[in-house]
Amino acid sequence: MQTSTLSMVLDRTTRKNALGACIFNIEAFSQIPREGLEFGIVERRLLLHTTATNEKLYIQYPGKETKSSNPDNARPWDFRPKLVLPNGEEFKDLSFADIWDDLAELHVADEDALSVLAAIFFRMAIMADHNQLTESYSYDEISVADSKCLRTDTESLTWHKYGLNPALLNELAQRIPLIRGATLEAYLLYNDLLVQNEDCKYFYRAEKVNNANWDGKVGRYNTLLSHLSVIEFLKGEAKFSEIMNRFQRGRGVAPIPVGRIESVTNGIIRKR
Repeated sequence: MQTSTLSMVLDRTTRKNALGACIFNIEAFSQIPREGLEFGIVERRLLLHTTATNEKLYIQYPGKETKSSNPDNARPWDFRPKLVLPNGEEFKDLSFADIWDDLAELHVADEDALSVLAAIFFRMAIMADHNQLTESYSYDEISVADSKCLRTDTESLTWHKYGLNPALLNELAQRIPLIRGATLEAYLLYNDLLVQNEDCKYFYRAEKVNNANWDGKVGRYNTLLSHLSVIEFLKGEAKFSEIMNRFQRGRGVAPIPVGRIESVTNGIIRKR
């Protein structure tokens, strides 16, 4: 498999550059208008991606974490990604455990492809394949009770948008089959939006609730590096107990040590 477009060498500037893009996106998503919306009552679906096979990737907001009996637990920027397949069927809302199950199934189907996927997830963690742009996106405002569309309009968004090289995606599609009925392109876009929401939630908790500086590793970065830990175990490069210890220390996340990234990606990502 040609992986030259994924190859990179880690150095001290890698995380610094990623942090700027992360904060930029958090601010962009925090400024999306939400007036007149309420979780479970009136919500919006904002269409952010359309894949080569006409799969639609939305964010739907406000999310369930915008409501809480304890104001300190409310996360007003919360949203959830929504994937609609070409036949109109809605993709399941995935948990991180679902994603780890998917990685286990991919391991059985094509173990070698996991190293490439590990490299893709790492690059997603540091936003290496995101490009800043401004676009106008359509949205539907929905009455949740009866799924009735109340109105449609557009929203302008300036953000760092994720996207892999089409030639690489085409090549990977030959190795990695549909995942839960979605193409790899849609699956990766879904994952990116999922961890974008993690950044938004943890930034809000740190900066707005706790009046503290946000640790840029808490959110997108630690979540995606936990995927690498799962891949490391599936490849037989880490013991189950080691991964469980990482989850215990990380309180639900298990980021792989940076020194292990080169091995789990089969040298696609290298440390200087």
